[in-house]
Amino acid sequence: MSEIKGAKIVLQLVRSQRYQVHYHIVLLNEAIGEVELDHIAWRSGEAELKISITNEEFRNRGYGTDAIMTILSHAFEKMNLKRVYLRVHGTNAQALTCYSKAGFKKEGRLQRLTPQGEKEEIFLMAIKRSQFLKQSKGESCAV
Repeated sequence: MSEIKGAKIVLQLVRSQRYQVHYHIVLLNEAIGEVELDHIAWRSGEAELKISITNEEFRNRGYGTDAIMTILSHAFEKMNLKRVYLRVHGTNAQALTCYSKAGFKKEGRLQRLTPQGEKEEIFLMAIKRSQFLKQSKGESCAV
């Protein structure tokens, strides 16, 4: 099984297809969540990031940020992608903090009505390879 080691976690490959790679986020041999790059567009060099820490006791401990940094490193350095983007609910403060820590910037927002008729805001965020590599180089020099 293919693995990518992060600072705190390991990403174990679940499925690799032409337009998607899907990993379990593993801590001490226990899957605590999932992360994937979906809708991979090889010509434009873009993919959509999706992540979930499914085991609530492991949230707010930096494992999600580590998983994101690990998969971004793989996406930009091994897969040669140019840009990774995501969508996040405007009310998900934890996710917004995590994505900002990883270097994602807001690029836009969508508003839609929920089935209950309430307004819902979705932020579009992205990070480019050049931003990530510059940020990563700065962090490794600071250690």
